[in-house]
Amino acid sequence: MSSLVTSLGLGLPLKLAADFSVIPSIYIMKRNQRHFEMFIGILHVVVSVCFNVAEISSDKTLFLPSNQWHNMLEVLWVAFLYLLSVHLLVIPSENVCIALRYTGFALAWIMKLKDGPQVHTHSLLLVAVAFSGVVLRRLVFRSPKMLPLARTEACIAVMLAAFCTCMYFYHPLFSLDPTYVRSLFYVCLGGFFFAGWKCVPSPELTAKKFDDCDIVFSNYS
Repeated sequence: MSSLVTSLGLGLPLKLAADFSVIPSIYIMKRNQRHFEMFIGILHVVVSVCFNVAEISSDKTLFLPSNQWHNMLEVLWVAFLYLLSVHLLVIPSENVCIALRYTGFALAWIMKLKDGPQVHTHSLLLVAVAFSGVVLRRLVFRSPKMLPLARTEACIAVMLAAFCTCMYFYHPLFSLDPTYVRSLFYVCLGGFFFAGWKCVPSPELTAKKFDDCDIVFSNYS
């Protein structure tokens, strides 16, 4: 009975917020004309909704069992994180970016198959390697022609990433219902994606702002 109250009470709007948390990021992808990332984002929303509908159905099935929807959703979360890291790398060669995107999606799928249900060892390793590459490129192998990051959005993304990391590792210590904790985690993760995608300026802003050699200060660093 309590689980039913949870699913129909505060848990329901939280689940809906988690389902749609990547939509703001999809808007940024559309603006940047990143069609493959848009495909992954839209598929993520569809799969997330299907999973939650399957969860509240009597037989926990919506064409596929809820656990299969959940496994697909985890693949898409990992792929979304990897694609964000490719975006932050700002590699000038579009062919290289395309290869990295498709390779990352394939690796996310393979790593999740290797992990199996409720295990995230290899998936997290893939994400850690991807974002380590971002840190190395930004701080160690920085190119003078590399687009800077928006300071405000970068700080917000870092704070949300730290908060999500703490929730992931310390969620058993929380006294809240697991449904609330899980949904809040994904809402914050969606905010991290949005701030992360906004870190790199859009092509229109790039052409206008960063080709001007007279600029002495900007909100980017």
